[in-house]
Amino acid sequence: MKISNPNVQLDSSSLEFFFRAYIRRYVSAVPPKYSYVNESGVNPAFQSIEEITYPLLTNEKRLFVLRRDLILATGIKNAYQEYGYQGLKKAFASKNHDFINWEDRYGHTSLATPDNQYDGQVLYAGFICQRDSYLEIFLSSGRFNRHSRTSEGVEPLSTEQRTIVESYLTLKFTQTYGQQSVIFYDTLPGKQDDEDSALFFADKPFPDTKICRIYDEKSISEAKKFALVALNYIGAQQYICKYIAPIKPKYKYDNEGCINPAFENIEQIKFPLKPLEKRIWVLRTDFILATGVKNAYQEEYGYFGLKDTFNETLHTFLNPRDRYGHPSLTIPEQEYDGSVFYAGYLCQRQGFLQAYLVSGRFDRKDLSDEQTQVLEAYIASLLQTAYGQQPIVFDYGDPDNTNYHKIFFGNGIFAKTNPQRIYTLSRVNEVMDNIPQLLGQKRGSQTDHQDYHSELPEVVVYS
Repeated sequence: MKISNPNVQLDSSSLEFFFRAYIRRYVSAVPPKYSYVNESGVNPAFQSIEEITYPLLTNEKRLFVLRRDLILATGIKNAYQEYGYQGLKKAFASKNHDFINWEDRYGHTSLATPDNQYDGQVLYAGFICQRDSYLEIFLSSGRFNRHSRTSEGVEPLSTEQRTIVESYLTLKFTQTYGQQSVIFYDTLPGKQDDEDSALFFADKPFPDTKICRIYDEKSISEAKKFALVALNYIGAQQYICKYIAPIKPKYKYDNEGCINPAFENIEQIKFPLKPLEKRIWVLRTDFILATGVKNAYQEEYGYFGLKDTFNETLHTFLNPRDRYGHPSLTIPEQEYDGSVFYAGYLCQRQGFLQAYLVSGRFDRKDLSDEQTQVLEAYIASLLQTAYGQQPIVFDYGDPDNTNYHKIFFGNGIFAKTNPQRIYTLSRVNEVMDNIPQLLGQKRGSQTDHQDYHSELPEVVVYS
């Protein structure tokens, strides 16, 4: 979406997307500090936050981790019975107890089991408890805390980083467990954690002297400003509007006028692409990065992306005569005139996301190196947020040369001599951080990152 200033009003999807973008770019995950012998299974109560359909009962608890892949996972720990906590036994009917390994603590690592796509590292971890009128977050995790781990290369989070992460968690928790204030409590490994855990799991209040941070809708709105300024999306959009001319479609087909049935705004995407799965995409002049699936190339290249995307029972609702090409993502509406800045295809390759720069309608070869870098770094940042932290590889293509489509849709690799630009996270940051200088601004201008630090106390801190 178009962002004119940090005070712009955002819906929950956009807000979540920009928090995710900040976390992916600026918050490092940490590996577990240690492990127990009898700890190897997946938590029997494992649920991603999106799978949860019921609120917690009063004093009901969950452990949680925000994983490196941005899955927010919850479960139930098999420990702290010395404080009268029997969460795991209460969660499952007694007839199912034989299927649970009662020797396994089912701690935070049971929510962060490594696999082929995920390395087991975690961004944030703790416990959730539903109190009478608020949600309590107890940041206890022996494995994934950041305290005194600089020798391992693990640094504590800055105030801003913590504020963004906790605002994101508040947004996700309140969407799932209901609108309410969310209160975060810190603890330190060792004696303090033991004392705090004794209170938390026995449902006794923390002392009034214990520092906490309270988040609500107002504080989340303030945190949004930090994220937008740090990401520099405002500057990128200003540059693109000022220096890159919009383009209109070169031609049109007769049977083409419907919106793409797989249309998704980049902010709505929740899942990565499967290996070799493809999408068409455009960056529109209203700054919607739209994706969809094309209905073409079945005979030429054996591509059946649209049919594969939808269940067979839905095929009767598709228009088989409509190619659903790039114009199906750019139908004019209200103040949007159907023009774009950039367009192409996506394909999920092993270890990177390919952005294949071919669009017969929106082909362009008029950009300078600087314009190309800003435009592609901005798009790469959005793609990394939606599809996962991976290099985004922009490959040149010629819409008038069928060999390019033959290679792309045949899942081949272009020759090493074919022009290609690779945007890793560090490369994206390098280009995005340089945009204020390109615009003739200094970081001390009114969109300066530092301007909003004075507003951090809006996240209420009690001690």
